[in-house]
Amino acid sequence: MWQTISTWALEATAVFVKEWRCEFRTRYALNTLALFAFTTLVVVSFSLGPLGVDRSHGTAVLPVLLWIILLFSVAAGLPRTFVQEEETQTAMALRLSATPSALFCGKLLYNLTLVLALEVLVTPAYVIMTSLEVASPWLLVAVLAAGGYGLATGSTLVAAIIAQARSKGTLFSVLSFPILLPLLVLAVELTRGATAGDPGGVAVPVLLLYDATITVAGLMLFPVVWNP
Repeated sequence: MWQTISTWALEATAVFVKEWRCEFRTRYALNTLALFAFTTLVVVSFSLGPLGVDRSHGTAVLPVLLWIILLFSVAAGLPRTFVQEEETQTAMALRLSATPSALFCGKLLYNLTLVLALEVLVTPAYVIMTSLEVASPWLLVAVLAAGGYGLATGSTLVAAIIAQARSKGTLFSVLSFPILLPLLVLAVELTRGATAGDPGGVAVPVLLLYDATITVAGLMLFPVVWNP
């Protein structure tokens, strides 16, 4: 049993390391995420931040815009998680070298590190550039961690589904919307609570339940998607 677990962990780690080696060669996801996030940050700052002229609805709108920035940055950079395997024709090699669950977890861990790095860079800059007051910083950190995990997991599953399709960008947006919509609603509500000092109530366990559900669904559906 321990040998099986050890083999599985080695496979997942190997996939994770491979993803980052490929990323450091091309820097596709890093450049895309950074460029999109920076552009939207500047636009929001000029519209609703200190440089803007209309801040009448800033408190209500700014938490929404933060998650919109994160969502579209993820949608711009993460769909290629499995697409590159089809383009470089290494998908069959992955199917033979790693079990589906280990492959999914390795890809998920790679996407999770990207999303968390994006949040670490974007959120402080967003708070500063928009002068957003956060009454409960620890709640905001918890929401970003749980919401980032949900974004990474849902995006990994959708990326696997669209890998062999032609209109990958369009399909990612269409398929990810119903999957990520509940996450975004909960994350926005909790972010508003963090800015107002509200503890969040029932939305916190619901967000954690969403993360658990999407993880189980991903592990169950991925073998079917990856080995049609």
